[in-house]
Amino acid sequence: MKSISARLLIALIILVAIVSLLAATVTYRRVLNETSTLFDYQLRQMALSLRSQISVAPRIELPPDQGDADFVIQIWDPLGANVYLSRPGLPLINQIVLGYADLKLQGEAWRAYGLQTADGVIEIAQPSRVRGALARAAALRVVVPLVLLLPVMIAAAAWIVRRGLLPLRLVTVEVQRRDVRSLSPLASANLPREIEPLVGELNRLLARLKQAFAAQSAFISDAAHELRSPLTALRLQLQLLERAPDEAARLQARTALGAAIERAIHLAEQLLALARSDPAETAGAFELIDLGAAVARGIADTNALAVARDTDLSLEAEPNLEVRGDADGLRTLVRNLVDNAVRYTPPGGCVRVNCRRAAGAVLLEVCDNGPGIAPADRTRVFDRFYRRAPAQESGTGLGLAIVKAIAERHSARISLADAPGGGLCIAVCFPVLS
Repeated sequence: MKSISARLLIALIILVAIVSLLAATVTYRRVLNETSTLFDYQLRQMALSLRSQISVAPRIELPPDQGDADFVIQIWDPLGANVYLSRPGLPLINQIVLGYADLKLQGEAWRAYGLQTADGVIEIAQPSRVRGALARAAALRVVVPLVLLLPVMIAAAAWIVRRGLLPLRLVTVEVQRRDVRSLSPLASANLPREIEPLVGELNRLLARLKQAFAAQSAFISDAAHELRSPLTALRLQLQLLERAPDEAARLQARTALGAAIERAIHLAEQLLALARSDPAETAGAFELIDLGAAVARGIADTNALAVARDTDLSLEAEPNLEVRGDADGLRTLVRNLVDNAVRYTPPGGCVRVNCRRAAGAVLLEVCDNGPGIAPADRTRVFDRFYRRAPAQESGTGLGLAIVKAIAERHSARISLADAPGGGLCIAVCFPVLS
């Protein structure tokens, strides 16, 4: 059963039924005991009322309404002679008892009380059957209203459950009315304390979705704008190839067309990498990664470019540097950092990659001897499609944006500083494993 209201209602019905039955049982037994005590008190009071009449016992007359067999009154004189019996034909009390006693008269249980006086003994007995019937009738008169109240209590419990869950149903109705464009926060005023955390989390989720949709819309708009240029270049190069007058012109046009295709492919790969590196994605699939090995794979991906530009590319990594993360994501991060450093370093320059422990963290540094980045531009280089002007390299403007997204996904911090001897040094600080 998945319904909260049904679970609560059934639990309350069971609780009310059990409590009502227990209350009825306890009340029934208590009334029986109290009635029995009352009947005993009645026997004693009758005996006390007759103690002054023993001398006229033969002439004692009971009222007509006492003519049934509810009581037997028997009186003995001091010598033990039976001087009075309340009704002829009623069972005789064949023994003298003082105080309360349970007797068997003619096979039937009786409750008796004997009172000793100076003039004799007064014995009054009542059938236990009559006492029990009267006691049960009195008990039922008390218990029946409790039982009849059970449906009323169940209906009240159902109303209370329905009323108590009304705020939750109102929140559900408000959520059902929403569509993908309705991302405004849910109303949180006058909500029960138990529902406030749920609505708060829903509002935070809606805020994240709104932010994600806005970022996605901006990304699609920027991507469409950026893709327009290489696609236009491809079309122009293809037209030049078709109009080439001789083989040399066609060769030149094919070379330019291949370069344009490579740029378009690189841009598409960078866009896909950026889409996969969303920092809002869960880190539940992270595993322990050897940072030195991941950095080595990322450097290997850019080694051909470094050789083509005659760039001295080196790596220094301390052993057993482990971070928790995604191996492919870390490889992409290193590849973009090193690729960016190699592209903006003049031919014949050097790029140094260093992995080490520092101040209770794991540090990845990529330093070059290129022109560096002015302090005023360092806050903007991580924006999507941002290119510094004048730019010596025709990049996509996505490399450092991808680095930032991957670093945020790994809870890492990025800092930019001047490299020793000139150039730029980018440091990525990963949290130490606890």
